[in-house]
Amino acid sequence: MVWDKQMTFHDPVTDNLAYMILYHGCVMAVCAGVLTVVFSGFAYIMYLGLVGGGFSSSYTSSDLAETLWTLIPMIILLVLCFPSLTLLYYGALRCSEYEVNLKVTAHQWYWQYEYQLGAAELSFESYLLPVEDIKGGALLYMDVDKRCVLPLGKLIRVLFTSEDVVHSWFIPSFGVKNDCIPGRVGSASVVAKEVGVFYGFCTELCGVLHSEMPIAVEVVPNFSYEEWLTTNLDS
Repeated sequence: MVWDKQMTFHDPVTDNLAYMILYHGCVMAVCAGVLTVVFSGFAYIMYLGLVGGGFSSSYTSSDLAETLWTLIPMIILLVLCFPSLTLLYYGALRCSEYEVNLKVTAHQWYWQYEYQLGAAELSFESYLLPVEDIKGGALLYMDVDKRCVLPLGKLIRVLFTSEDVVHSWFIPSFGVKNDCIPGRVGSASVVAKEVGVFYGFCTELCGVLHSEMPIAVEVVPNFSYEEWLTTNLDS
């Protein structure tokens, strides 16, 4: 959840978001260092101009200077590249055996969830919870009539597609945002590390009721997930 006056990221529920926050901090530190060096150089040039010392041509016509200001940025970008590739790996399909397969299909204006359980399949539609049905701990304009339920600590493959226009499935606490495109299937990997209810929205302008297709994902312990599957498969 995002609260009033919050200026930081969501608390990470998955490794995806945890690595994103760490990477963001490292990149900001590098940017601050580069800004400090560049600003110091400009300040030094201005100082030389004010005291009449002039600016040595060795800084503008030096092979060493040209090599350094070309090589150093290349090294910085190369160092930042490897953590970025790790982020892509954690967010995309991994070379592992998935324990849960979930398919998300976007519609105007609701979500459809399909759980692929070998020969069996569980499918249901998730709509915005009407105002008159709000009760208990449900949140206005954020909760749904049927939540997407996921198990705790299991590697989940999420497939994304759409039946009409482009939508986007975005759970900030998961660090997962994937466009749902008609005729194509996108994918992501998720491992939820905390039990709770996590909210998101469609983040593509998909039509007049774009604001009325929220996402509610409930992460539960494994035994509760198995009970939920059994109950819904039997009903």
